[in-house]
Amino acid sequence: MQSTKKTSLGSRTGSDPSVAKPKLIDDQLTGHQTFPDISADGGVLHALWWDSRLDPCYSPMRPIGNCADRTTVPSLDVWAAMSPDHGNSWAGLTRVTGVTSNPNYEQFDGRTVPFAGDYLWVTSLGTFSFGVWTDWRNTVPGVDQREAASEDDDDADVLQCRALLASGNFTGDTCPRAGGLDQNIYGTFTP
Repeated sequence: MQSTKKTSLGSRTGSDPSVAKPKLIDDQLTGHQTFPDISADGGVLHALWWDSRLDPCYSPMRPIGNCADRTTVPSLDVWAAMSPDHGNSWAGLTRVTGVTSNPNYEQFDGRTVPFAGDYLWVTSLGTFSFGVWTDWRNTVPGVDQREAASEDDDDADVLQCRALLASGNFTGDTCPRAGGLDQNIYGTFTP
């Protein structure tokens, strides 16, 4: 019979000082921190995540960027930090985006649904790291001609070009490259 021993992630095992107890990277009291990515090399850790601490409509009861009046606002940034000692301590906490963007733009499922996915990545070699992410700083807002003005007044519609047909239906978006779908990829050196 083979014996297996279970240990909790991050707990000290034996006398190995390199195994860290879990520690908060950023003890932030405002905003949501989502979709982290981490890279490790030789005991040096680099972390990157989306953060809504600058969301002017932040509420723990609402999604990121959603205001009480049902509008949406730019609310999401990317933050990063590094640990030189296996996660025992964290330093270099930095906002790496220069522009806060609105993750609520309705760009998918026929321009009716927002989607961000988990498109964050950090890679490292020792103390060097580079992170990439998507954001919506270049998205061109617009009007969804298929909606009544009072139906969806949330500031999340994107530029789209549709024509009303004699049948009462609308055409598909005829200007998909005019900026309404711009969810671009950015990157920079990170702590």
